[in-house]
Amino acid sequence: MEPERLCLRCGQIIPWGSKECPFCSVPRGYLWMLRRDTYLFAAIVLLIILFVITGISVKHFHAMEKNLAQDWYAHGEQVLQSGDAGTALEDFRNAVAYSRDNPLYQLKLAQALAATGRRQEARTYLMSLRDRDPGNGLVNLELARLAVRDHAVTEAVQYFHDAVYSEWNGDPVVKRRAVRLELINFLLDSDQKAAARAELIAVAGNLPPSAELQDQVASELVKTGGYDDALRLFLQALATEPNSAPALAGAGECYFQTGQYTAAELYLDRALQRDPNLIQAAAMRDTARAVLSLDPFTRGLGEEERARRANRAFHQATLRLAACAAQRGIELNIAGDSPLQRLYVETMGAQPRVRESTLRRDPEFLYSIMDLAFRIEKSTAQSCGEPQGSDLALLLIAQQQEGRRP
Repeated sequence: MEPERLCLRCGQIIPWGSKECPFCSVPRGYLWMLRRDTYLFAAIVLLIILFVITGISVKHFHAMEKNLAQDWYAHGEQVLQSGDAGTALEDFRNAVAYSRDNPLYQLKLAQALAATGRRQEARTYLMSLRDRDPGNGLVNLELARLAVRDHAVTEAVQYFHDAVYSEWNGDPVVKRRAVRLELINFLLDSDQKAAARAELIAVAGNLPPSAELQDQVASELVKTGGYDDALRLFLQALATEPNSAPALAGAGECYFQTGQYTAAELYLDRALQRDPNLIQAAAMRDTARAVLSLDPFTRGLGEEERARRANRAFHQATLRLAACAAQRGIELNIAGDSPLQRLYVETMGAQPRVRESTLRRDPEFLYSIMDLAFRIEKSTAQSCGEPQGSDLALLLIAQQQEGRRP
């Protein structure tokens, strides 16, 4: 047995019977356990450091990718605005490659694909975007434009309507109106006038008090034959801007097309006083004046003036008949079965009696002479095209008389 003694390393008393100092000696295996915990702690610390470094590196890499995507996108926007869709296409492809989930980059890529004629690939991107966000106005509008290029009327109308009722950033009212106007132009180009008129009426019901917008929508309504609705808008524009030449001319055209020639002449003349370069307005005004001066059925006319107008109409129609026959190479003096030759025979039979005095005394003869003049104008219009000047005025009077018959 070992006696008590001092430990030479720590100076503590080693108890009786102990071979080693209990204070500075390590049990067998304890040192290894201590080293294992140290190694484990060090490994955890190292993993944490590596994780932080990796996170920073990944974050930096994603930031770099984001910056690269933004740079490619910005350059693509610039060249696309300059008209270089091919270069823009590659730029947007690169932007999408660096930022695959960015819907704006995918939309721009689809636009560039469509601009370069790759419509099917563009449609694939757009349909993917629509699946994720069915209420995206720009996506639906681009799909509508693709359908327009493919002349798919039903599909285009559907996507245009979806775009109208979709969500829009900024001023949604203005953007939805712009979409409707684009749809209307497409419908007019597709000869869908009834559908275009319905869309225009919807637009007209939500217009702000803007003379410019009212003129624009009214002008489109004129193209569809919606003269009453167009006239209402033109008059609203004139209430705001009484001297607006486009609104005056538009109102005059609406009155002209609905047979209200007195009002048509008034508005068209006012428009020409403010803008003498309105060629179409000048032609309509002159025709309206001719109608007003030629129509023998105008209310309030005396018998003498009525007879004078009927006599003038008959001789004007006779000249038109001869000119049309010459244009078609038809000999009127030779008996034949063509409509112009039959009308000529009828004209020659009536001509000896066509005098203002006779027409004044015999109202029934006056009506028969005007009926003959009207039939000449209709037949020559079919054979030789739409007339001009006094002949056009007579044709319009004929159409107006047909509308008055029960």
